[in-house]
Amino acid sequence: MRIPYRRIGVVAGFSLLLALLIVNAIVTRVQLAAQIGAESWVSHTRLVLLALNQLELLVVDAETGQRGYLYTGDSRYLTPYYEATSKIEPQVDAIANLTADNPRQQAVIPELRTRVNAKASEMANALSLYRAGKPVEAKALVLTSRDLLLMEHIREILSRMEGEEDRLQAFRVAAYERSVRRTIAGIYLANTLAVLGLVLLAYYMLRELTLREKHAQAIQASEERFKVTLSSIGDGVIATDKQGAVTFLNRVAEDLTGNNLARAKGRNILDVLPIINEHTLKTAENPVEKVLKVGQVVGLANHTALIRSDGTQIPIEDSAAPIRAANGDLLGVVLVFRDVTGERKVQESMRKAERLSAASRLSATMAHEINNPLQAVISLVYLARMMPDVPETVASQLSFAERELQRVALITQQTLGFFRESRAAQFVDMLAIVESVLALYSNKLKSKDISIQRHYGVCPQVEAASGELRQAISNLVTNAADAVPNQGTIAITLESIERDDQTMLHILVEDDGPGIPPEYRAHLFEPFFTTKQDVGTGLGLWLTKGIVERHGGGIEARSRADGKPGAAFSIVLPCSSNSPRAAAADGEDIHSQPSATGTRPHTYNGTSGHKINEG
Repeated sequence: MRIPYRRIGVVAGFSLLLALLIVNAIVTRVQLAAQIGAESWVSHTRLVLLALNQLELLVVDAETGQRGYLYTGDSRYLTPYYEATSKIEPQVDAIANLTADNPRQQAVIPELRTRVNAKASEMANALSLYRAGKPVEAKALVLTSRDLLLMEHIREILSRMEGEEDRLQAFRVAAYERSVRRTIAGIYLANTLAVLGLVLLAYYMLRELTLREKHAQAIQASEERFKVTLSSIGDGVIATDKQGAVTFLNRVAEDLTGNNLARAKGRNILDVLPIINEHTLKTAENPVEKVLKVGQVVGLANHTALIRSDGTQIPIEDSAAPIRAANGDLLGVVLVFRDVTGERKVQESMRKAERLSAASRLSATMAHEINNPLQAVISLVYLARMMPDVPETVASQLSFAERELQRVALITQQTLGFFRESRAAQFVDMLAIVESVLALYSNKLKSKDISIQRHYGVCPQVEAASGELRQAISNLVTNAADAVPNQGTIAITLESIERDDQTMLHILVEDDGPGIPPEYRAHLFEPFFTTKQDVGTGLGLWLTKGIVERHGGGIEARSRADGKPGAAFSIVLPCSSNSPRAAAADGEDIHSQPSATGTRPHTYNGTSGHKINEG
């Protein structure tokens, strides 16, 4: 109960000081206004006195100029006369305006104006007599007692007005000095009281600060134990206040989010822990808002992913719980989450293994059922090809069909495990395999008017199973044919390269299709992954990778080197040091049909860059 009273005491003390300062400011403002007003009236009085003095000087100047002219006849004396007489009347008006606030002065103004005008008329009459040739009469008029009386009356009136202004000036100066004294006294009093109040408040607050430091040290020790405990947890932990602003991250949370505590503290939880649905990529529901709304523990929805500060995504699972004070008030929310990437991979591997097991059982069954009728078809094709009256072109096509049927039979036998293609040293002409694959799919290429660009360089033979390599090339060509639009282009490059002091055969298949989205590249060679939802099985590239790796080579998917849209698949296979090398160059012209043995004769013209359209 002491804390509320302490707060009330501090607030009351500051309120009294604030009220004192406000009152002092008001009093000071009033006194300053009085000082300004008094000073303004003092200045006004001085202006009136100056105006009265100037009027007397004007009258004297006019009289002096008149008399100088009358006694000397020199017209130069008339210059100050005319200047003075032209200013006398405006000067009287100025005095009247300056004293408009003083009735006593205003009562004298008409008399002053009358006397001044009479004096001006008398001086003008004397000048008229002199100009009329009556200098004696003019001088006599100046020397009359009436002229002297007029001047004395003017001086007497001006003296009375100056006396009134002197009286007003003394009164106003006294008022100004009183206001200054009051202002100084008020400032001293207010400052003295303020200093006393601040001293008392400082003493009180220092005592309270001492108590608070003791409490803070106890709280800090408790928080350190709390942080050490949370930091030792193997899962990521984030705490927020009741507004959803981050107050704490442990080390695991910093590693998972890519944000440290200094950068994350005070920011909204969604800025530090941005989560989305893995499948829809939409922002997931904010767990902190949900806890603050329902006031109980909640868990993340399935398929939730965290977007780290570097843009990468990791799947997470977590729960959020309210943080409550001893009295039950909601203070904030604590989130506990963990990276489930490893678990997802294990689960995905198990699912793939189950699917591959089922696919292997199904393929074995299908291979068993297909093998017998397939052998019959092979025999019939052979008999048809060996008939004496078969045209050469038909025999060539039947020979090609027989070879492909034998390859299918070989695949079924491999599937059943009864036969495997010999792995003895056998040099394979990759150029011939590529051409045979292009001939096999010529109708498909023609149907889409696809242009085939061949770039054949010096092409060493490789030691491999020709049927498997033919299958690998077939998978890449058919994928490219499915990807490109009508009148698209597929480019095939065969060349010899040196890598790690070893001669390698490089096979590059490029197309000008839409290309491979970056998010798909990591999954291209996984089983059952396909972007061809209607016709794809997701096994072609997986099988191709297995074939290439069994032959000691490697395969990768990338964008085209020329920067154009499309995809490129690169295969490298090791070449034996004593393998024969087939010389080839870009731009071969191939005109003949496949021969009975399934190979095609090649004519190389030795030029570079020539493109041949297939279809």
